[in-house]
Amino acid sequence: MTAWQVPDAQAATELLDSETPDIILLQAAQPSNWEFCQSLKQQRHHLWCYTILLDERNCPPEPISEEVLLRQVGLTTTALEVGADAYLWLPSATTVEGTASVDHLNRALQAHIRTAFRRNQAYRELSQANDLLSAIALVDPLTQLGNRRAFDWELPRQIQVTREQNHPLSLLIIDIDFFKQVNDDHGHLVGDQVLRMFADRLRHHMRFYETPFRYGGEEFVVLLQSTTAEDAEQLAERLRRLINDTPFVISKRLDLPLTISIGVATLAATDDEHGKELIRRADDNLLRAKRTGRNRVIMG
Repeated sequence: MTAWQVPDAQAATELLDSETPDIILLQAAQPSNWEFCQSLKQQRHHLWCYTILLDERNCPPEPISEEVLLRQVGLTTTALEVGADAYLWLPSATTVEGTASVDHLNRALQAHIRTAFRRNQAYRELSQANDLLSAIALVDPLTQLGNRRAFDWELPRQIQVTREQNHPLSLLIIDIDFFKQVNDDHGHLVGDQVLRMFADRLRHHMRFYETPFRYGGEEFVVLLQSTTAEDAEQLAERLRRLINDTPFVISKRLDLPLTISIGVATLAATDDEHGKELIRRADDNLLRAKRTGRNRVIMG
């Protein structure tokens, strides 16, 4: 376990730019530490840091008066209100009479530290589970490509980046021709295998900046970053020939010659930021490709 000691809240703020500790101990006697604690818990990525305000001042007199007791309760309440996880009275050993008292105070601090580690471990495990669930939610389970939700999230982001960097962005919408006939003639298991094989071909013939998604059913989309309309059309035609020239070998007794139709569109300056117009043009071009005989690329 790594420990850091800094002189004041400003130094702590600078440290937190590069480090994320499990536990933060602050001296309650410094007013700036109360403000630091409050600002810390307003930052989402530091919410889980277990923060303890330590009161290291002298012991209250015995017997404890009502005034002193109310003061301690008030300080504890204020500490919790500004975001601290605990307010702990921990005077130095020289101000506490009796070994037993010192032991009790040390046990209290150690108990808080153990609580902090348990909570932070639970937080990390929950975060990992959430990350896994988020990843699963964005992946099509059949083809292992990004799904429609992933595409709907990625397209606006790519449009924003494209416009900031003044680069072109193109889109392919791909439909496997007569796919329903595959299911009707050979069953849905064969249809599923065709979809998986088609997704594999997309992955293997895409460059790192060309991102395929399963759009739904037998339709797929490919986002082409930094790709002009002309280059997008050439890529689509190359993909069409690849599918046309290479049958899908399902088994020793079954290979299926299939074709695809592709609609191509490139982002225009007047297109909306969500990509609805871009998708509409690509989809219109796909419909034209299917209506004019399939197994072709239409760019418009």
